[in-house]
Amino acid sequence: MSRKTVSFRTFGCKQNRYDTDFLRESFEKKGFVAVQGDADVVVINTCAVTSRSAQKCRQAIRSHARKGAKVVVTGCYPQIASDEVKDIPGVIVVSGVRERGRLPDLVLEALECGEPVVEVKPHVEGEEFEETTVERPDLTRAFLKIQEGCGDYCTYCIVPYARGPSRSRSPESVIREAERLVERGYKEIVLTGTHIGLYGEEEGMLPRLIEKVSRIPGLIRIRISSLEPHDVTPELIDCLRLPNVCHHLHLPLQSGSDRILRMMGRRYDIALFMDIVQRARRVAPDLGLTTDIIAGFPGETEADFRDTLAVAREAGFSRIHAFKYSPRPGTRAYGFEEKVPEKVKEERVSTLISLGRELSEAFHRRLVGRDYEVLVEDDREKDGFLAGFTRNYVRCRFPGEDDLKGKVISVTVQEAGPSDVTCTPRR
Repeated sequence: MSRKTVSFRTFGCKQNRYDTDFLRESFEKKGFVAVQGDADVVVINTCAVTSRSAQKCRQAIRSHARKGAKVVVTGCYPQIASDEVKDIPGVIVVSGVRERGRLPDLVLEALECGEPVVEVKPHVEGEEFEETTVERPDLTRAFLKIQEGCGDYCTYCIVPYARGPSRSRSPESVIREAERLVERGYKEIVLTGTHIGLYGEEEGMLPRLIEKVSRIPGLIRIRISSLEPHDVTPELIDCLRLPNVCHHLHLPLQSGSDRILRMMGRRYDIALFMDIVQRARRVAPDLGLTTDIIAGFPGETEADFRDTLAVAREAGFSRIHAFKYSPRPGTRAYGFEEKVPEKVKEERVSTLISLGRELSEAFHRRLVGRDYEVLVEDDREKDGFLAGFTRNYVRCRFPGEDDLKGKVISVTVQEAGPSDVTCTPRR
């Protein structure tokens, strides 16, 4: 009897990409053949951070079911809406974010009994971090999950309900996996999680972990994923001095209005945010600074939005991810009465996207004529160019041969655009 094929669709964050890699390997160990595209079983690793992301997941589920696939739904969306998911025709397994390692067994059970299997375990206080190691050797950059869950409960955010309370991987386990990844040829490790500023049980554990990882022989780069501004301590900023820590921070601003930040339940004000930016740039003058901004939060006035634009310009972000406010049932902001009209939200997002392109291009222009080291990606661009990222998270395009893939090379920046820079390799 031929073995069942399985393919994967991933929505949402980098943490989900890591989880999908773990699931792919877990299914292969159970005898499935992982393929791209159509397969006997399609695993959809979902996102529910906005209503639009949940809608995209539903569309994907129905699309694969219509093609005759047996659909497995896991991740954040079923964690908060399992009844909604299980009623979609074609779904054979519904699972959340806990005990992901059991998913292949649940699929085998559903295939054998011919009945849908629903196993979504609720989060509980004190739940332990589920260790999920990933061993794929075919990429230049590896994501290493060190933490999961969040306890901030910002008024707009569904993530704490989907991902549960904060729990952390032990430093010893992180180091072991990082060493394995380096042995397999990875040049860059991205430390990721739901809210990695909460790593560990004591203040200062994240900087100490970064310093330990930085000592692993052969590790060329460490990149730190998104940090909440109120978690950025002087010790964390000092980590930017380590020779293999990337000069890139992702700090979600969300709004440039202190009034709106308070309504959002954010734990910082603009003065603190800008102080962090200035201190980080003193340590790393070439810092790439990326951010998330929400447009149209309930009660956001034109003055509040102008404040956001002004702060974004002052911060000089190298990239802005702009989102419309999405009301999520179960969050506190869902009941806020001062709704911003959809048309206004769309106009503000459009303005933020335009500003983001302007700021990105201005940041990139400052790099023209300078030399940077680039980690060359595995895939070639459609136009035949190679591509990769600098330490400060600038995407570079350049001509070159395939033997450069996976290597760190030196390039000179020649031209700047809003999304990337064009370079020539140095000989």
